[in-house]
Amino acid sequence: MNAGGPKRLPVSFFPHRRKYGTRGHPAQKLVWGSIMLERLHGSRKGMQDQRKRWDEAFAERDFFGPGASPFGQWALSRMRGLTPGTVLDLGTGQGRDALAFADHGLEVTALDYSAPGLRQLADEAERQGMSSMITTLQHDLNEPMPFPDESFGAVYAHMLLCMEFDAVQVSGVLAEVRRVLAPDGLFLFSVRTVQDAQCGMGRHIRETLYEIGGFAIRFFSREMVRACAGGGMAVEAMDHFQEGSAALDIFAACLRRTGAAWDPRAEVRLQEAFSEAHCDSGMLEGKGAG
Repeated sequence: MNAGGPKRLPVSFFPHRRKYGTRGHPAQKLVWGSIMLERLHGSRKGMQDQRKRWDEAFAERDFFGPGASPFGQWALSRMRGLTPGTVLDLGTGQGRDALAFADHGLEVTALDYSAPGLRQLADEAERQGMSSMITTLQHDLNEPMPFPDESFGAVYAHMLLCMEFDAVQVSGVLAEVRRVLAPDGLFLFSVRTVQDAQCGMGRHIRETLYEIGGFAIRFFSREMVRACAGGGMAVEAMDHFQEGSAALDIFAACLRRTGAAWDPRAEVRLQEAFSEAHCDSGMLEGKGAG
């Protein structure tokens, strides 16, 4: 279905964009205005540098390895009987988890800002005969997502929030996640933890954000994860495990959309959690620049 590259859905497909314009629903104007101010202070250049780095990484097929990730399998176990059976995969990369979701009968919209990974996903979906189940879309999450309200039964993000986002930007993403989730929908996300062996290594950017091997990585405390639920979502499950040959230390979280309205004060609570977090002092001995 997407053999020609990442699919860009027409604006006419999205009623809320026809009605409200490119900035999305009016409820998001406050947080997106804050994000625009952050961009004026240089965060945009950092994101552009990271996009180039990921484009280079995704030139290598199976950069993360084949098959569903352990977190993808964890998420699948919580999406049984999902209604509607639609999943938005944020930061899909090369789409190994998107393919697994489609193989389990879920309709997947796979979003990333890096075109090379999306092209590989579209090619692999066609090869496996799953093009009808997977739509790819190139999109920068510093912009509102181009989907109507309550579009998806679940939103999935494997380590997306570990990228070079600050608390304001993460709050903007969370507000949009809640907006596009169906009532009682699930937000399933994973993050690297402050107990991870790499937390505190490399070049310190700010707070628990470090540049390691050319990639910006944000490490999360439990309080940061819980603060992600502050705007109209509630924590339903939270696990802690290691993933992959590098034994990445991971928090896995499942949030459920509640009937409460999105609360702009959640951004303040998230900023506090970001500023108070630190790498686990028991893990820092012997670490240095890398």
